[in-house]
Amino acid sequence: MMMAPLASYARDRVTEVKLDDGSTVKVFLFVPETSGDGPWPLCVLMSGGSGNEYVARAQFWLGRELSEHGWMIAVPVSPTNTPFTGENGQKIPKVIHELQKESDILDGKALLVGVSTGGSSALEIAAQQPDLYQGVVAVPGMLKDLSLIGDMKNLPVYLRIAKDDLFRWDQRMPALVEALEAGSARVNAKLSEEGKHVFRLDWDQLEPWLSELRSQHPL
Repeated sequence: MMMAPLASYARDRVTEVKLDDGSTVKVFLFVPETSGDGPWPLCVLMSGGSGNEYVARAQFWLGRELSEHGWMIAVPVSPTNTPFTGENGQKIPKVIHELQKESDILDGKALLVGVSTGGSSALEIAAQQPDLYQGVVAVPGMLKDLSLIGDMKNLPVYLRIAKDDLFRWDQRMPALVEALEAGSARVNAKLSEEGKHVFRLDWDQLEPWLSELRSQHPL
């Protein structure tokens, strides 16, 4: 892996992870500034849209916000300019494995977070291998194909969708929640009164959920 610092914070950096299929995934890492010297648990922030670098950089505000709550945030850039779904999504467990070789990143299950298409990617990736992840935060997120959901192995899922979502994801949310719960996921799902599709995280709701997650997976 090759490292380079980001401009905004001294400890933030860029990593290039070379996978066994010959592809390289660029990853932006946001290091906690107020949570000691680490190592920290890993949170992978899935970008929306095509997952390219432009979109990834547009979500740096969220990466920094998440890192302030004690997580090492990894924002992968899609090497194919397509979302991390299907075969492309299968790169993420390999990226996590490589990142956790770093001395300031803890081993163990990572947290998946995503907004819009990123939330959808996070849900699909978790459905592929739910035992690899500590939980999923999809704010918002949706799965077009609910048959992708199998045994979710009691995986915690935090789901928020705008009450009047532009893409009508609010109308599809009950079916998604039902499918997740039928697959044994532990779902915390609510409609958000904010925004029409993308909205800022409500930490008054999310932080207690994350705290419970940490208590179930002590470091």
